[in-house]
Amino acid sequence: MNKRQFLVWSAVVISMCGCASSKISSLPVTATANHSVKAIAMAPSGGILADAVAVELSNRGYEVIDSPSTTKLLVRLNMSEMEVSKPEGMAKLQGQGIDAYLSVRGVAANDGRPINASARLNSTHTGKVIAGATWQNGWGGMAGSIADRTMRKGLSEAASEITDALLKGIQQN
Repeated sequence: MNKRQFLVWSAVVISMCGCASSKISSLPVTATANHSVKAIAMAPSGGILADAVAVELSNRGYEVIDSPSTTKLLVRLNMSEMEVSKPEGMAKLQGQGIDAYLSVRGVAANDGRPINASARLNSTHTGKVIAGATWQNGWGGMAGSIADRTMRKGLSEAASEITDALLKGIQQN
């Protein structure tokens, strides 16, 4: 093996060893939902990742009240987004037929791919967290490299993984 081949193989080995796939962890939830979750309202300030999670939930059979519709509902109920987390706010949402309130927050890189996210699903009946997850994207090599682009997931893949974790949390309850 000549010096050039050795350097190429060394670079391949180093780049493959310096990679990690995405990680997701579910929040340990002690509250169990004593009701079924069919209608989920999305927090208004969730952004594009929250919208992608809403699409995933809708595709899996849940009735999803998207962020703009939730904003209009909050205005009609004379509530701010901050007031939703209070017992009175949750009771008002429950009175509108909503079973859970989902907050998703994420950070994206310059290329638009998510870096990390957190999601929390609160029961409107109790106000307690019934499912939650934190998600972190994979990485590989230097930012922008082929290895990095290969290891990092896009918006729809991230939303799917987050939705899987949330639904697993709901089903355990």
